Amino acid sequence: AFPTIEPSEVGLTGLAWLFFSYGYLLFYASGLISEGSDLLLLVPSMAGLVGGVVLPLLGAVPDGAIMLFSGLGDISQAQESLSVGVGALAGSTIMLLTVPWGLSVFAGRVDLVGESKVPNYTGKPKLSAKGGLLHTLSGTGIGLSEEVSHGGLLMMVTTLPYFIIQGPACFLHGPSEVVAEGEKMYALAGLVVCLVFFVVYLAIQMKISKDGTDKLKRVAIVKKKSRTG
Repeated sequence: AFPTIEPSEVGLTGLAWLFFSYGYLLFYASGLISEGSDLLLLVPSMAGLVGGVVLPLLGAVPDGAIMLFSGLGDISQAQESLSVGVGALAGSTIMLLTVPWGLSVFAGRVDLVGESKVPNYTGKPKLSAKGGLLHTLSGTGIGLSEEVSHGGLLMMVTTLPYFIIQGPACFLHGPSEVVAEGEKMYALAGLVVCLVFFVVYLAIQMKISKDGTDKLKRVAIVKKKSRTG
C-alpha cells in the first residue's frame, strides 16, 4: 500500500503546511508548463501541433494527476478516495469557469448604448459613473468575440457524456454492487463518447491554430517575452 498522511496525525499546523506546500508546488509547476508551452507556440512549424494538441494535454496533466493519485492505495477504499478526487476536480473546474470569468466581465464592462445595446468601446469615457446597481446589471456589459461563442458551444456539447452516466444513476437503487453492475455499460459508453469528443476537440483546436486565428495570442506572447527578456 502507498504511504498516506492521516489528518488526525499532523494536526492543524501540519495540515496548513501541507496545504501551502502542495499549493506552491502546483503553482510553480503550472508556471513552468505555461512558460514552456508559450515558447513552443512561437515555433511556426510546431504552432499547429502545440496549440492544438500539446497545450490541451499539458493543461489536463494536473487534473489527471489528481484523479490518478486519489485512486491509489487500498482497493477497498478506492471508491471513496476517487469520490474525493472527483469532487476536488469538479470544484476547481467550476471555480475556474465562474469566478475568474465573472471578475473579468465585471472589470472589463463598458456602457451599452443605443437600442441594440452595443458596447461602447470607442467612446470616452467607456464606462460612465452614472446609475447604481440596476445600471450596472442592465446598462453595462461586454462584447463577445466569435472565439468566445465557439468555446461556449464546445463546452455545452462536451457536457453530454455526463448525462450518459448520470441519467441511469438517478433511477438505479439498491446495494452498491447492484448499482455498479447496472451502471457498468453506461460508464463504458460515457468513456467512449468522452474519448471521441476529446479527439474531435484536438482536431478543431489544431485547425484553428493552423488557420492563424490564434495570431493575436502569439503576438501577445512575443510582447510578453520581449518585456521580460
